[in-house]
Amino acid sequence: MRKIIPILLTLVCMIALVGCSAPPVSTTEPSSTPSKAGLQEQAQQQTIQTPSPSSVPAPTPSPSPALIPKESKPPERAKEDTTMPTVNIQVGNKKFTVILSDNDSTRALLDKIPLTLNMDELNGNEKFYFFSEKFPTNSERVGNIKTGDLMLYGSDCLVLFYESFPTSYSYTKLGYVEDVTGLADALGSGSVQVTFSIAD
Repeated sequence: MRKIIPILLTLVCMIALVGCSAPPVSTTEPSSTPSKAGLQEQAQQQTIQTPSPSSVPAPTPSPSPALIPKESKPPERAKEDTTMPTVNIQVGNKKFTVILSDNDSTRALLDKIPLTLNMDELNGNEKFYFFSEKFPTNSERVGNIKTGDLMLYGSDCLVLFYESFPTSYSYTKLGYVEDVTGLADALGSGSVQVTFSIAD
């Protein structure tokens, strides 16, 4: 028995020495520093994800203030078709030029010119005359009447306005007096004789 104990001690020591010579098992977590292969993979991904300079839209340069065209103030009235003749209206010794709209109603009126009408007063802002026959119409809600507007109300009432005002009524546009200076004074406050003629 005494011989067995030294033998067992010798075996235990040998086992302990063998265990000490084995490489230690790492119990720590792997380092968070990426490996070279990982860095290469990240670089490839960045190369794929990063757009090339040619694919990125270049910023649009803002125009120089000197190159920006200045907006011109829009005219109060749109110019009518220049193929339509110009009409003069004579009130007493005053003559005014009417710029005509290009439509069937205006052409029907032109077929009657020259003519002289006794136009009646209404509302302190217009003179009107009822024809015995009807005109073609293309009425619209004009919203605002301007001094000098020549309109057709309904299908047979010619109206010449000498004051500006808002309206909810519908009219067919025939034209407008080009220069309204003195128009209201010439038409006066009652019925008036107005002569229409084709301008020379």
